[in-house]
Amino acid sequence: MKIKQTYLLLGLATTLAATNANAADNPWYIGANASQTDLDSIDTQSTAPVGGVTRRIGVDTDNETGFGITVGRTLFTSGNGNTISVELNYSNSEHDLENLRFMDNNFFANEGRSVGSAEVETVLARVKYQFALGSFKPYLGLGVGQSDLTPEARYGMSVNAEPGTQPPFVIGSDSATSIELRAGLGYQFNDNIEAFVEYTSNDVDDIEFSRRGGGPGGLATTTQSGDFSFDSFNVGVNIRF
Repeated sequence: MKIKQTYLLLGLATTLAATNANAADNPWYIGANASQTDLDSIDTQSTAPVGGVTRRIGVDTDNETGFGITVGRTLFTSGNGNTISVELNYSNSEHDLENLRFMDNNFFANEGRSVGSAEVETVLARVKYQFALGSFKPYLGLGVGQSDLTPEARYGMSVNAEPGTQPPFVIGSDSATSIELRAGLGYQFNDNIEAFVEYTSNDVDDIEFSRRGGGPGGLATTTQSGDFSFDSFNVGVNIRF
């Protein structure tokens, strides 16, 4: 799903919300959170063999602190206080490379055999169902949108070279559909301020980047393709207005 489609989806939902007489008196809210994000191993293979050989590359990174921002609106409030909301969320985390796996060889960063990073940016349209249990408000959510992966890694002979000058290296940026499952617990301090903790899991399909390196026929560039996922533990606050 493209980012502009994500905005259109949220715009349609919020337009419908404006006509809902049961919405809260202060339906709009903004939120911010800090996250601890675990980017799972990114396993790829080349989309076309070079010299009859399919290149396999895996990228392993560390857990990193990231951040997220949210704009949301309550669509519906039931008689028992449960709510349905829609949100537009942006999140970002940047991870240091721990290991790059080329074919059956490991290039560990702590041994000085690889260096680099991988940045993940995500924009999601979300639906959230929240239960009213006094001040405590557990919730479940589903998000659909787009994640952008930007890896930059050098390994082997290219570790001490300038990025993009000495092969072998991987580089590129690509966006793909991202689906998020979400569970959290909010605590309502008053009508306007809510703190929350939550766990999110994202699956991203068919991401691509490029590898520049040697092969049976000399230097060649391959397009690497694969799926990846990431999990986040988030702590933040929502403010209603």
